[in-house]
Amino acid sequence: METTQAVWADTRAPVTTPSTTIGILAVNNGQELLVEINGQGRTLRLSCIQAPRIQQQPWAKAAKEALAKEATIGSQWQFQLRARDVHGRLVGTLKRGDRDLVEPLLREGQVFAYDGFLGRCDDLPYAAWQSEARARGVGIWSVQNGITRPWDLRERTPVEEQLAP
Repeated sequence: METTQAVWADTRAPVTTPSTTIGILAVNNGQELLVEINGQGRTLRLSCIQAPRIQQQPWAKAAKEALAKEATIGSQWQFQLRARDVHGRLVGTLKRGDRDLVEPLLREGQVFAYDGFLGRCDDLPYAAWQSEARARGVGIWSVQNGITRPWDLRERTPVEEQLAP
């Protein structure tokens, strides 16, 4: 049995790894994409965000649709690797120029800013973008105090249910 270890980037300082051009092949959910990188299909997990879980409808569907609107099939983005996770996924950010792919998702309340995935995401403006959505009461923030946080739901949901498509 092969064991996969997590490799975490130190995110206390801005990431300075070179970026790579990737193409969008598919949107798996509100935080994960299938991308073409160096001629290969790879799963990419967007760093420092957490989308609603599949059982959190209609918000999970809305998050996936919002990501699909931004990351259209065939579009090209600059990928900056921040980590590899225990599932073998690449974890990073996608940008076009100065525009971060997840900015509209956070500003419209489709996903949560999530510092727990990599430990520290202070070099990214995600918390500020989320605060704007929360103040306006949009998306996941249309419910008082926001919907149940996906990471809290995951902790109390049996593993079998978490694996639902």
